[in-house]
Amino acid sequence: MSVPLLALACFVGGARAQTRQLLRPDDATFVMLPDAPTPALPEASAPALTAFADVDAAELTGGAPALPTKQDSPHTLSEIERNTQCEDHELHGKPCRVSWVRVIGSSMLFLSMQHSGNLAMDEDAQQHFLNADFWHDYEVTLHRYSYNRWNDGDPFGVDYIGHPIMGAVTNSIYEQNDPKQRALVFENTRRYWMGRLRATAYSALYSAQWKVGPVSESSMGNIGIKTYYSPKLGRNTNETGMVDFFVTPVGGLLWNVGEDYVDKIWFRRIAHHVRNPVVLLAASVMTPGKGGANILRFRAPWFRDRDASSLVPLR
Repeated sequence: MSVPLLALACFVGGARAQTRQLLRPDDATFVMLPDAPTPALPEASAPALTAFADVDAAELTGGAPALPTKQDSPHTLSEIERNTQCEDHELHGKPCRVSWVRVIGSSMLFLSMQHSGNLAMDEDAQQHFLNADFWHDYEVTLHRYSYNRWNDGDPFGVDYIGHPIMGAVTNSIYEQNDPKQRALVFENTRRYWMGRLRATAYSALYSAQWKVGPVSESSMGNIGIKTYYSPKLGRNTNETGMVDFFVTPVGGLLWNVGEDYVDKIWFRRIAHHVRNPVVLLAASVMTPGKGGANILRFRAPWFRDRDASSLVPLR
């Protein structure tokens, strides 16, 4: 062995012997060696170390590792974005549900306005409402209702124009409180037609209530309790029939779809370039169903949900 290698071996051997001497338990002078320096970790590795610590702690306790959760803080979405996310099942829960409280609230306000108009203009309705036995006369009215007759004796404009507009209003009430369709414009897609059919089903329930429900023409005005001869019809009538049960929701659907088309082709362009409330009010006459439903929720007749944004909680 060469001289340099021999010297190195002696040095290492001496160092090992000295270390064993320092760590001998029976030595009265126990010497503490300095700790090795802790290696510095980059800041980016800190979250990873925390995640591994959570997993190890969970394994020691027999539980599942804690998964990161989203903060329960609000997030701003446009109504179109919320509509799309609800349809694509990217957003769930309350932000995608129909607000039945608002649907019923607007419907009850509309119902009150309709009955107020009837009582103000119809003397027979006033007498029945103020002087008659409410529940007895309501039962008689339901018994005498002409369920096997189509025409109820009302003028053409009442049955085939007024009632479809009424259906368009009730359809719009439902649509404006359904996050899955209130930002929709006319489009030939399944989600559009299914949404409008759901609104039509609600309109049919409202129409049935208006005709024979507890707060209806049959109960409040006792329409149908009297029978008389009508020279115009050439027969006896009690002003009841099934026409409004069908024309209101179906006519309302057709009217509502027509308003969606007008809204897409013309009204959006006007609202995009005009800010004058008088001009916008005049333009909203093109969509009376949407305008009436807006008024019932205390919005301007020209308001459109697709232009609004809402705070949606991240869940």
